[in-house]
Amino acid sequence: MVLALTSGLLAGCCGSVECDCGDEQADAVIFRFNPDSLATQSPRGYRSADVDTVLLVRYPLDTAQRPRLDSALFARPRRLALDSTSVIALNNARPFTQTGRRKLNAYRYEIYLGRSRYEIYQGRSRRRQPAYTITNVQLEGRLEADGCCTCYRNTRKALTLNGQEITLTDQSSQNRPGRILLSR
Repeated sequence: MVLALTSGLLAGCCGSVECDCGDEQADAVIFRFNPDSLATQSPRGYRSADVDTVLLVRYPLDTAQRPRLDSALFARPRRLALDSTSVIALNNARPFTQTGRRKLNAYRYEIYLGRSRYEIYQGRSRRRQPAYTITNVQLEGRLEADGCCTCYRNTRKALTLNGQEITLTDQSSQNRPGRILLSR
């Protein structure tokens, strides 16, 4: 009887609690292009014409998986291509649809930069080397419960970008996306 009463009270309490976990960006990685606003100060940056069209290609690590690759095209007006809000967000369900329980770490990625939309549409970027290759994505996390809410907490986020290992784990434990500034 006491157990039933306690369960009923707890269910009533939890039913009125809104869980705001903030975990939808826990595994996310945000890529932004380093602007070359003044060529004399930032010779490793990009001009807007270099990054107004970007092709992101995703390849499954499991070669039996279908489809064998997915792609997403980011086409922006040149005046906005290097804006601080103009980013490529890579998350478990963005820009690609999440397949089953597979997360970012079930794939490798390539980023192609087009000089123009025409070049990408014609498939010319596929004949070039990618500007960036993202491999060895490592994600770890755990579920944390506080009585009524259970939230996912990312505890490790790392990847290899063009052969260089980068750790992006949010040390504040607030599930912030990892941010990478891409330079030439």
